[in-house]
Amino acid sequence: MIINDNVDVAAALPERVGLHIGQEDAQLSAARARLGPSRTIGLSVHTPEQARAALDMPVDYAGVGPCWPTRSKAGVTDDDALFPRGAAEVVAGLVRDPRDARPGLRDHLPCVLIGGINRHTAMRTLRGATSARNRPDGVAVISAIVSRRDPGTAAQELRDIVQAYQGDEAPTYTWTRDELLGAAQELFTAYHTPYDPMARCDAASGATLPRPLVQTITSHVSSNVSANMTLAFSASPIMSHQATEAEALSNVISALVLNIGTISPESRQGMAVAGPAANMRGKPVVLDPVGAGASTLRHRTVQTLLNETQVTLIKGNAAEIGLLAGSNEARAQGVDSFGTLSSPEELVKQLARQEGALVLMTGETDYLSDGHVVIASRCGSPLLGRVTATGCSLGCIVAAGLAAAMAHYGLELGDAQAQRVHPPRLHRELLVGALMGLLVFTVAAERAAALPHVHGPGTFLPALLDEIACFDPARLSASAEGQVQVV
Repeated sequence: MIINDNVDVAAALPERVGLHIGQEDAQLSAARARLGPSRTIGLSVHTPEQARAALDMPVDYAGVGPCWPTRSKAGVTDDDALFPRGAAEVVAGLVRDPRDARPGLRDHLPCVLIGGINRHTAMRTLRGATSARNRPDGVAVISAIVSRRDPGTAAQELRDIVQAYQGDEAPTYTWTRDELLGAAQELFTAYHTPYDPMARCDAASGATLPRPLVQTITSHVSSNVSANMTLAFSASPIMSHQATEAEALSNVISALVLNIGTISPESRQGMAVAGPAANMRGKPVVLDPVGAGASTLRHRTVQTLLNETQVTLIKGNAAEIGLLAGSNEARAQGVDSFGTLSSPEELVKQLARQEGALVLMTGETDYLSDGHVVIASRCGSPLLGRVTATGCSLGCIVAAGLAAAMAHYGLELGDAQAQRVHPPRLHRELLVGALMGLLVFTVAAERAAALPHVHGPGTFLPALLDEIACFDPARLSASAEGQVQVV
């Protein structure tokens, strides 16, 4: 047990009980003198400068935070929150620069993450605060345990999360390009029933998988197009954003898409119920952080969604993915992205590890990663950027692909707690499902753009719909072969 801020209480308790003080709380030297040299004392640090200074102070560990807005300490505002990437900079400061090493000086101070840590935020904060220089040792909480009616269970959940983080599970498999393309084509063959334009009905196919039901909470601009693209991809759409039915729908849907294109109070309430409900029932969740860097509201909405829900895949452009990963190389202009990334492969791997999810970054080259493997694909057409709702539609198609992979391979994600401990990115089968959806959509776009009757955006969109619906699964691997690499 660690007493927060109160030296008198700590002094009245056995020596095994420690004390944690803040930068503005009791003087550290006075606390150490009163409690003695053997008592555990921790110090809050909020900046890299404070972290470096703490290396030379008489403390046993540092509390890095507040990582998230918290009400456990008076005077802390939302603007004080470090968020995961800010916490990573402070944690890195708790390792002494080798150039400053001296005999008798410690080179490292253990640390825990503090502020807004609970079973929902713990794993993504631990991952996000990790860097090549240093990693946190654990978490310290108050309300995450004392506000629960089952404090023992709450403590066990947090311990399981920290132990899973410390175990640092990493995939050990390897993929070649041909293996990935072959697996994607095999899955597409078992999943898709193509439309025969000559017979004007479904063609004979080898499809054996059930038709997934994809719930999409998205913008009013993209809803119709996304629903039709989902239908063309042999899935059934339900475009419901009502919180009152989200719990019931989670029993019957195969996948969920959370798209923040339009952030209305009603859709936000629906996401707050639908995401956790999908987690509890092991349904894959795709997050599309549309325009996450365009406003503070959008950025905070995305962070809250990531805290509420363990997403299975994050799909976004360079600015959106860069923002979530802590990079400012690409900038947002509304929902569009401008600028280039120096190392997009490392960025998607980093974000996948941070969030425990697959990451799909779209652009001239699309990058798909599980934090271990990165797939680069140059399939697609510039016309995709000339029509609204194509990106939103891709999110729906990828969600259907994830559902198809789960059905085909008999994969179970587990409930919310299981996914925090064993995150979705560790399931290699999901990478196949996401790749299948990405390739079908982008190869179909290439074909649609090349048709003689397609002259621009107005004729491209219906042609794309037809190409997806009529896509022959036997042609998937050959169509993408020269444009896909494992990097």
